[in-house]
Amino acid sequence: MKMIHYSLVATYVSVFAAVVAPRLLKASDARSLNPISSAMASDDTLLAQAAAASSDQPAGKAPKVNVDQNGVILKGYDAVAYIKQKRAVKGDPKFSSKYGGATYYFASAKDKAIFDKSPAKYVPQYGAYCANGMTKKEVNDIDPNVFFVYHGKLYLCQTKQAGEHFYSDPDANIKKADANWELYQLPHNPGFRREFGS
Repeated sequence: MKMIHYSLVATYVSVFAAVVAPRLLKASDARSLNPISSAMASDDTLLAQAAAASSDQPAGKAPKVNVDQNGVILKGYDAVAYIKQKRAVKGDPKFSSKYGGATYYFASAKDKAIFDKSPAKYVPQYGAYCANGMTKKEVNDIDPNVFFVYHGKLYLCQTKQAGEHFYSDPDANIKKADANWELYQLPHNPGFRREFGS
């Protein structure tokens, strides 16, 4: 009889550990258990990006975007100006919109209205991370003045040299960066599991 009692206690403890205990973990504890989040914990930009994305999107659906500690993307530059004017124009916080886990600033009410009408058209590729870095599976910050528009899409790079390299063969580099970017889209992407073995 004692053996059955111990067996039942062991079963209850196992069920508690498997079902109830994970729900009791605080968000900060859960983040420390995630090796990907832990690896990113030293980068304030990535942490701000995660916080901003999670506030606007349901869990597991938030895109990875390069934002500052206030959730602002493109270092505050106007996404519409890049496409329409082909130049980097600093935005104004009084003309802002939220989209895809990030806050966008615009130089004018007109640019804000254009963006609000069709935001996906103006969103930077690779979450506003360096396009050249993405060809190497690297998530690098950008210089908002190093950019180019190719087939109506905005690409930014970390340095002038990175931009020159990426633009030297845009079709091949975009194809490579697009494939690598998919690896960063968690958790629904099977490519992540293939690449990282989860």
